[in-house]
Amino acid sequence: MDFIRYRVVDEDGTFLDEFSSNAPDFAEERIGRIRKYHPKLTVTETDDNRRDDRS
Repeated sequence: MDFIRYRVVDEDGTFLDEFSSNAPDFAEERIGRIRKYHPKLTVTETDDNRRDDRS
């Protein structure tokens, strides 16, 4: 599965949230809830395809 890591900071650069998801709708909803209280967000998206080498 392809996961995206989302890092959310406010306009002052204060860390607010960080999470991984493979569901863009979930990420959009979660970021939207934060945006209600901090309208000027910066969201950084990076690949988060961690390998599980337990096979």
